[in-house]
Parts: sequence; structure tokens; C-alpha cells
Amino acid sequence: ISFITTMPQLFQYVFIPADSSLSVEIKNGDMSGGLTNDILVQSAKDYFFAQSGGAAKALAWQQATSDQRHAVAKEWRKHNNDESNKMTDDQIVSYIQSTQVSPSCEIMALTVPTKGNMYRAISMYASDDHSSSMTKTKNYRASQLLMDCGHRLPETQSCQEAGVYGDIFVGRCYDNELDESEGWKRLDFTLQDLEITSDWIQIARQVNGGGGLGGSKIASLSGLMKQQVDVNNAQPSNNDNMSLGYKWEQTDEEVELCFCLAGSVTAKEVKIKFQRSHLTVKVGNITLVEGETGGGIIIDECTYTLQDDRNNQRELCIIMLKGEEGRVWARAVKQTNTL
Repeated sequence: ISFITTMPQLFQYVFIPADSSLSVEIKNGDMSGGLTNDILVQSAKDYFFAQSGGAAKALAWQQATSDQRHAVAKEWRKHNNDESNKMTDDQIVSYIQSTQVSPSCEIMALTVPTKGNMYRAISMYASDDHSSSMTKTKNYRASQLLMDCGHRLPETQSCQEAGVYGDIFVGRCYDNELDESEGWKRLDFTLQDLEITSDWIQIARQVNGGGGLGGSKIASLSGLMKQQVDVNNAQPSNNDNMSLGYKWEQTDEEVELCFCLAGSVTAKEVKIKFQRSHLTVKVGNITLVEGETGGGIIIDECTYTLQDDRNNQRELCIIMLKGEEGRVWARAVKQTNTL
């Protein structure tokens, strides 16, 4: 009898201590929990619960005498609406325990999933216990990351300067409700993703990139989603910006560039050179594009077509297969010469 052991699928996320003298850590999580039992969220909740002494608080509530419970319930009724008078002491205590003495965390959306970022959402996970001593230290690295992707630093309720406070977890997920086969899953977020030159940060600051658009306040997930919807209704995606001389789109596997050409252009006039991370496109003696691509490509799998469009013009479409599947490109070509 043989047994087949299935290895768990793991994803990476990072832990950023508020103490800048401590190194940022890479952590691994099991993807099998999905959205319902997301291991990153659960790990963050458990961490902040332990840091705040949550277990000791929970035990104290369990060991409280009936007189102590009655005193807490009586005080709670003074500060709440008339509905609380209909609740028993035990019901009030149970409610307080569920809201104040249970694992929880605050989620801050750095980017929300949009077509422009290929439905990649990146979030910070922080303690929601703002009275705790562990949220008294400003996390300068997390605060910088927040600004890098287009957000203003959040104001605090005390005399502290604006910023992110306490230890922070950061993770990435794919979130596309229109994708029936795989609507949500965890993706890697690595140490390299903390660099300001990372593609996701460049994308986040673009229109339809899912981030703060260069200066918005850090938002709840629903608030940032609404902001992106408003922007999408008002402006076209950067990918459709014909001022580049072309429009482009991408999937996990490939990148497509499309040029609108004169109806007289023939296939013999088109000269395209694919290199591992470079693209040159010429029509006759005119260079349409020449520069470094947004990522590596598989040269032998790249192709192009030239066909008529509805306006008696010709459309040149170039398809490049990504060398790293799933990587989101911030741009198709980093340096361009356009018509």
C-alpha cells in the first residue's frame, strides 16, 4: 500500500517590526485556508492578541465573580442606549468579551484589486488596540511604504505625529470576483516588494493602479474601492493612453501592444526585434518603439500580426510572452520613441 502525500502550497508575506533595529522577516503561510480561513489574517490576529495580553484578559473575565460582572454591566448600561437595559448581566459581559477580548486586527488597504494591477490587492495588518503600549512606537518603514504607493500618512488621535504605529504584517492576494475558477487566492509578497522601485509600487501610483493616486489618505478597503471606481469612470486606464503611440494590455502570461498605422503600410515595411528584455518596432525608417520591456520575455514565443481595422487603417499587434508568469508589469516598454 502506498500513500501519496500532498505538500501544502505556501505563500510568503512580511513582518515589519516597529523597532527599526530589527530586521524585516519573511514568513510562510499555507494557502489551503482560502479566504474563509486565511492564515495571514489569523496569524496577525493571534500575534496582536498575545502582544496585548489578550489571553490574560480573557482568563480574568472567565474568573470574574457575579458581583464583578454585575458591576461591569451596570457601568456599561450608563454609557449605552436603552436597549442595554433589556440585556442581562451575562449577555452584556459576553458582548464585551466578544468585542474587546478576542483576537482581531486592523486591515489597511495599500492597493485594491483593479484591472490595471491585474487584480492584485496588497494590505497592511496592524493592531486595532490603539491604547496598547505596542502601538506607541512609530513604524517608519511601514509609514514609508504607505507613502511610496501614494497615500498620505494617517493622523493619530493623540499628540503623536502622523504615521503607522506598531508592528505590521504585509501580504498580497489575487481578488477578482468575476473569475469563477479562482476568484481569491494568496500570492507572495517578498522583501524585494518593499523596494520603491518595485513594479507594484509604480503601478499603484498610476490611474487605475489601485493605490492612493499620489496623496490620498489611507483608506478602508471599501473606501479605496469607491475611490478607484470614481477614477475609472472619470479617466481612461494608463494602458489605453494613446499618447504613447500605442495601447497595451497584459495577462498573467503575456503582454500585447497595438499600434494604429496608415492603411498603406505593408508587412514588408514592419521590422520587429525581440530581445530578452528589449523591444524594437520599426515601420520603414520610422522607429515606433525602442526600449527595455517591463519584464523579461521568452523570445521564441513572441509574435505579431498586421491586419486591417474598421477605419481603413491597419493595426499592428505584438504579443510578448512573459518570462516570469504572473508578474505584473508597470509598463510595456520603459523607454519609448513614438510617432
